[in-house]
Amino acid sequence: MTVEFNRDELGSIVLDSYELMLEIPSPNKKGDKYEIPSRGKLKNLPEALREFEDPQSAILHFTKSASYFLPRSDAKLSDYLQMLLSKVQKIQREESDPEKIRERIRYLIGYSNWSMDAVCNIFGISASDQQVRERVHTMVNAELGLIDRKKDVDIIVDKIMKWKSNNPRGR
Repeated sequence: MTVEFNRDELGSIVLDSYELMLEIPSPNKKGDKYEIPSRGKLKNLPEALREFEDPQSAILHFTKSASYFLPRSDAKLSDYLQMLLSKVQKIQREESDPEKIRERIRYLIGYSNWSMDAVCNIFGISASDQQVRERVHTMVNAELGLIDRKKDVDIIVDKIMKWKSNNPRGR
């Protein structure tokens, strides 16, 4: 079954994915690259949504899996877990179709992971913080422009820059 999202749903997923990403501990610079601690655990989160055919069972399994594995892999992921669980609850309040709930969660995590990788790549290839800001702004502007949320671009870019500099995770 293919699940479609309307513009508002997709916009909510994109904005929430950045908010979720900013709860991840700031990346560490290793040589000329930036790496996220416990990246593997974050990348594998969507797998728990595929464990069961029944969407409600899959969502329950995902929630239990995330609650168990994330803090065990890195205690600093407790803020991320709290934000993730609050986003899952938000999706459940907004949507009644279990399959659509599962897909929205999957996209939320996927978009957050993609943003995390893209931003870390930009951090690593940019010669200065000004260049980082410009590249991140271009990326976020392109995404949010498609969902009529350009008003949020500068706020998100500022939070990403704070996250990069290890300030309290861009909040």
